[in-house]
Amino acid sequence: MAAKRIVVGIDGSDESSLALQKAADIAHAMHAELKIVYVVPRHPPPGPAAYAISDEERRDLGEHDHAAALLAQAERTCRRPGLDVITETETGAVAETLADLADEGRADLVVVGHRGHGAVRRALLGSVADRLMQICTRPVLVVR
Repeated sequence: MAAKRIVVGIDGSDESSLALQKAADIAHAMHAELKIVYVVPRHPPPGPAAYAISDEERRDLGEHDHAAALLAQAERTCRRPGLDVITETETGAVAETLADLADEGRADLVVVGHRGHGAVRRALLGSVADRLMQICTRPVLVVR
């Protein structure tokens, strides 16, 4: 059966750029829709006395702006005749959000890079690729 929907998670890292390119190549070859997703990790809510915009909310706004810029660049990078590209920004736990999107959209394939931004971030948060392979009910391709 040919793939009809492919979801690729990006974060701006070199590895996610490779994953994007591989996902675009597969989607183009299989005439599948390509959904490019940037997941902004959820931060703890501000304290109960915070009425003005908090540092975390300010950071979230910056991350959403960063996500929009990355997604626009990603769309331009993989735009080809005959390839339908959709971009989406979500907020939440990265692996869980990608898995949920794949299930909801009945994705035929989920593509991610083998590691994301920064060794410290990976050490603190764990590997998105590893977690995604554990929880996703759809096929997962990890690009190295």
